[in-house]
Amino acid sequence: MRRNVTIKDVAVAAGVSPSLVSFVFNGKNRVGAQTRERVLEVARELGYQPADAPVRTQWPAARLIGVVVPELQTSALWLEQLTHSAYRRGYTVQVGSAQNDPVHFCHLLRSFSGAMGLVALLPQEEKKELTDAVKLCGIPYIIAGDEKPDQTIQNLINKL
Repeated sequence: MRRNVTIKDVAVAAGVSPSLVSFVFNGKNRVGAQTRERVLEVARELGYQPADAPVRTQWPAARLIGVVVPELQTSALWLEQLTHSAYRRGYTVQVGSAQNDPVHFCHLLRSFSGAMGLVALLPQEEKKELTDAVKLCGIPYIIAGDEKPDQTIQNLINKL
């Protein structure tokens, strides 16, 4: 019978301490992005499951970042790059499209209340009004600009 993979097993395989592995799984920001990625990759490879996790969970839940875009179709490539960049850093992205509707935009912001941070890609014509709404969310945020998605995610993570 195969024994369960422990935090110690993940730590040995990743070449880090069990405390550091615990920091990664608990979402502590004291861990560098490359180290976090390595620990999560090793955990996936070993099939690590937290002791109190439901059987269907294959690895620790990633931390959530909310992303609001004006339209999914026109933002698809940007979203794909942003999502991949967030994943490499141990985050999961939840996306919503405001369909260029300020009221819908505000509803989406409320739905991201459990997120650690928020990225908003705003239409130019409503940028000022919607930026004010984002500020009221009470979580760290980035208004996406001309930088690449990878830099957008890094800028948000630096605020967390």
